[in-house]
Amino acid sequence: MTTRPMTTGTRLAVTAPGLLVAVGLVLTAVLAASTMPARIAIHFRTDGTADGWGSPWTAFWVTLAVALVAVVLAFSALRWRDRRTAATVLLVANLLAGTLGSAWVVLAWTNTAGDGTLSPWWTVPFLLVAVVVAAVPVLALFRVAAPVPAHEVAPLAVGPDTRVAWRARVGSRWFAVIGAFVVVLGVGTAVWTASAGVTTAVVSGLAMVIAGLAVLVLARVELTVDRRGLRLTSTWTRIPLMRVPLERIESCGWEQVSPGQWGGWGYRISGRGVAYVVRSGPGLVARLRGGQARMVTVPDAAGGAAALGALLAGRETV
Repeated sequence: MTTRPMTTGTRLAVTAPGLLVAVGLVLTAVLAASTMPARIAIHFRTDGTADGWGSPWTAFWVTLAVALVAVVLAFSALRWRDRRTAATVLLVANLLAGTLGSAWVVLAWTNTAGDGTLSPWWTVPFLLVAVVVAAVPVLALFRVAAPVPAHEVAPLAVGPDTRVAWRARVGSRWFAVIGAFVVVLGVGTAVWTASAGVTTAVVSGLAMVIAGLAVLVLARVELTVDRRGLRLTSTWTRIPLMRVPLERIESCGWEQVSPGQWGGWGYRISGRGVAYVVRSGPGLVARLRGGQARMVTVPDAAGGAAALGALLAGRETV
């Protein structure tokens, strides 16, 4: 799999959006510094009037740090061989930098040259800036990404009455660490906000606890291929994550997976189908009738494809 050469225009499309956000932040701060009050309105009611205040510079330095991280990632993306994954990482970084950056610029203008109110409609330009800043590099990187090769595997040679089964376990320590951290953070948030009321504590903490548990479910899984088809199950909870009957599978193989081509890491649903992605590397692919696919990243993807191929061949001879 070879990458395609980048033109100067492509390099600018990848790096310029993040640079513009960082430069815009610095220029706004320099121009507004002399007139910026020590405390500015940072939260507004639905009618546009302010109901919350804070220091402008704390938010500025945090926002600038996020923007600079996005710039560093953009220049790093120029060197990544896996450009689809680089595009996915840059998408998240630029969305965050674009949203925070445009919000700080608007707040600075509102508190220095504006009338002190901020209409809810300002969220529209926030989102538009973030979408443009994120979309331009992603589209540029996808245009120069190498094609993803599909590998066919010869089915296992087995007798007509032989029972075929294949099993593998795979997971991610990062998923386990992140999931546990989010659960603890959710519990801590609920305890910390309990003084504001039980409802507030439940709403603020429960969402994070549920999100953390969902990540923990994905931290360790078991992939099984047998006469029932392809099944992916959480080894910690035994919750089924993917279940594909053999009769729905048209063909199978494996491919060198880039997380970016499936939309990132974790349990992904995209135009290609449903995937469980924990790393770059080989992935077992089951192609379904109708054009969709199911994919799981697993070290011995070729072995799983050979076993599944034998089951599909046996189905055709019955």
